[in-house]
Amino acid sequence: MATLMDPTSRLSAPKATSGNAPSHSPPDTRYAPGLSLARGLGWFSIGLGLAELLAPEEMAEWTGTRRPHLMQLYGLREIVCGLGILNSSQPIAWMWARSAGDALDMATLGVALCEDDGEHDRILASMAAVAGVAALDVVACTELTLAASLEG
Repeated sequence: MATLMDPTSRLSAPKATSGNAPSHSPPDTRYAPGLSLARGLGWFSIGLGLAELLAPEEMAEWTGTRRPHLMQLYGLREIVCGLGILNSSQPIAWMWARSAGDALDMATLGVALCEDDGEHDRILASMAAVAGVAALDVVACTELTLAASLEG
């Protein structure tokens, strides 16, 4: 049980102000809105990235894109973003990188949709899944960016 003499740790240590002004501690960014969502998306990103990297043919078939080498590159991108999110105290840039990746995924799926290979149902389902995750990414990005702007 935490007491006043044993406070829970903070991401940033309080800094005293100089002069006669009162001392103010920096905001506790560990509990910033969107941070837990970002962490969850970081873990999701690593899991998806591993699937794309280790089983590119299956992922390409499931999504309807038929580009296994591109799947592996996208898998690396997902893993890097996921690790960046989980290893950063303020993962705003990494979350925006995830959002940019979502746009790239949608563009790739859009190109695949224009090709006449009979995989339209799979591609549309993949686009719906990417759109759902992209919405979560944008929510987390917006909340983290707002929290950072209020911080100073």
